[in-house]
Amino acid sequence: MFHVEQALFVDVLIAETSIFGIKLNPDQVSALASYYRELDHWNQKINLSAIRDTKEIAIKHFLDSLLYSQALDQRKNASLLDVGSGAGFPGLPLKILAPELHVTLLEPNEKKTSFLRHIIGTLDLKNMSVVSKNLRDFSRVPEGPGRFSYIVTRAVEAEQILPFATVLLEEQGRVIVCLAKSLDADPGKHGFKVSREFAYELPHGFGHRVLTVLQPSTMS
Repeated sequence: MFHVEQALFVDVLIAETSIFGIKLNPDQVSALASYYRELDHWNQKINLSAIRDTKEIAIKHFLDSLLYSQALDQRKNASLLDVGSGAGFPGLPLKILAPELHVTLLEPNEKKTSFLRHIIGTLDLKNMSVVSKNLRDFSRVPEGPGRFSYIVTRAVEAEQILPFATVLLEEQGRVIVCLAKSLDADPGKHGFKVSREFAYELPHGFGHRVLTVLQPSTMS
């Protein structure tokens, strides 16, 4: 029965990503399907996601994560910090889409980090790490400051990210948040300003999304 669900996942993912101009090669489709399979298996033991419907998972988790690529520019040796990664969204799909990215998944829940380490090993993903800390503690560790091109999140409000972002971002770095609407909070009090916004509708009525790209106010 699961093979039917996995086939549905692949069909939905290929169809919907192509609508948004995202081209997945066969290896990427295979990796994302394996990720879905392991997510479904582990989700029966620990609560990785409240969403269980295959089409909804494909769109709300996988497609929504891949759409962050709209906000990434073409810089070399880019590094990305996924804050509150949970089951790996959006960091893991973005790594599969852009293998050259150096990705750190920040997730304080140890059961979820066990899954993240498992899937990274299963997919043999290089230049990828998992850190079981919260953002406040991570921003204080010696190897943390000034090394990320992007800080992204799906699960954490911008107000919880921005106070710690400056120390973690490299020069020209960006914070990318995904919400159901434009940013309400004033990023200026934390030294940031809105650089760009990308608004889109998820297919099949699964919701409106706004990707907001924030940069330090001192940058032109």
